[in-house]
Amino acid sequence: MGKLLISSTYLMLILSCVESCFLLRSLYVIVPEIIPPGYQVAKVETVGCDAKSVQLTVKDPSFTIKSNGAVVALTSVSVGERGRIFSVSARDNSGLERKMEVHLVRSTMPKRHRRGQGSLNRSKRRACRFPTSVVENYEGNYPILLEKLVSEPSASHDMYFTIEGEGVDTYPTGVFSIDRDTGDLFLLKAVDREEFPAYNFVVRVFDKHTNVELEEEFPLRVFVDDVNDNAPEFVGPLQFTVPEHCSAGTVVGVVSATDRDRIYTDHVKIKYTLVSGSDMFAIHPETGVITTTTNTLDRELKDNHVVTVKIQDMNGAPNGLFATSTATIALSDINDNPPAFMKSSYNVTVQEDESEKLLLRIPVQDKDLINTSNWMSKFVITKGNENGNFRIVTDPQTNEGLLYISKPLDYEKTNDVQLQITAQNVASLNGSSATWQSIPVNVNVEKVDAGSVSFGLLGIMTMLCPVVLLLMLFLLLAFFCLTKREKLQLNEPGNTGRIPLISNIDVPGDSAKLIQMGTKGQYADDIIHF
Repeated sequence: MGKLLISSTYLMLILSCVESCFLLRSLYVIVPEIIPPGYQVAKVETVGCDAKSVQLTVKDPSFTIKSNGAVVALTSVSVGERGRIFSVSARDNSGLERKMEVHLVRSTMPKRHRRGQGSLNRSKRRACRFPTSVVENYEGNYPILLEKLVSEPSASHDMYFTIEGEGVDTYPTGVFSIDRDTGDLFLLKAVDREEFPAYNFVVRVFDKHTNVELEEEFPLRVFVDDVNDNAPEFVGPLQFTVPEHCSAGTVVGVVSATDRDRIYTDHVKIKYTLVSGSDMFAIHPETGVITTTTNTLDRELKDNHVVTVKIQDMNGAPNGLFATSTATIALSDINDNPPAFMKSSYNVTVQEDESEKLLLRIPVQDKDLINTSNWMSKFVITKGNENGNFRIVTDPQTNEGLLYISKPLDYEKTNDVQLQITAQNVASLNGSSATWQSIPVNVNVEKVDAGSVSFGLLGIMTMLCPVVLLLMLFLLLAFFCLTKREKLQLNEPGNTGRIPLISNIDVPGDSAKLIQMGTKGQYADDIIHF
């Protein structure tokens, strides 16, 4: 069987759309098993490079590359069955370096066996893949000649070519075609590497007269070379939190980004920068890690910071594509502000016999985050309450201190009490040199007179007691009088309401008497006057 040769020189016709100083990603070259010294292996073509400043270098010491791009063997080089690979790089005054892999493929000549005069058997060879490539999103005129396929039996046979596979008769169809008479391979339309990075199809060669396949089918792969047509994109929310007053260098968070272009190329090498917010924050250009640059972040002054992040591929080169977005950095609260009293001192008055009475409400201010342990106050009587006459609690609604008298005071023993009240938080102070504040509270004790009336329930009862006693005495006298009268009445049948007279009553002589006497057992009809 003859060998199928692939010419890659046609590819250079469509590379003008790529960024400056472009090299093919790879180049496959068929070479003899033993390469003699001085043998030109290949010629490297560059596109868009500055011809005056471009520098071409080869990494394999057995080869050198001339200024015109010719790769020449310096010594005798043996190419094994697996081939040989080395790289060529190009760099111009733009500073960017491009690399290409050169694949040396050992030539395998077919073996022919005659069974008779003029007979030709189909050759048997190991199928080889010779990749070629096209550039994505080319905006030129189509169709474009990619390769010229030449078969060795073409010198003695009238033949035609066919292809089948991806991009031809399977999805995506209509991308490639072949001239069946010349073996020219054409690209019919623009391709997108991000949608389809490579195409695999099969080339077959037939005798035009007998339609007998002259060679084994030849697999061909076409790679789609990447151009930088995708800007990087942010991944995930850009919302971070860091404690206020944290030390410089504290990690805030990581900005994540992705790029759809080909991996391991500068097209996806992203550089991170801060467009704004660099006075307090920094971002690592390669990892996207945001850190603080100061320890003066104060939540009470500004609780949120918004920074603008820029991501640019090509490692931040001017021709790189970029995107920007804002990241919000919230400052979490620490207890760096103690409660502050509204007044410097207080004076209150209490009577010596009072207890369980609210004496004073003490308001405070706290700049920390409301309704947190950093804001909630806790009051302590630090002086003057050795006998336990007072207690203080916190109003959960207003965060005020409530001072109570819990045990009565004795004026004769103490008529003035000096208290010291300290305001603290539930949480300990952190990140601040401030300390808990204290204020004095002067308690004046008033004496209660023994004869004075206290106008409480007991006072009212004390005032009403004499009146009640007089009323009770009056009721008792009235009851006694009524009872006495009932005893003086004579209850005789028919003589109701009359007083019976007894005959032996002595009447004083100096009194005028008008008595109507009746018979024994009768009653007086008139009233007796004394």
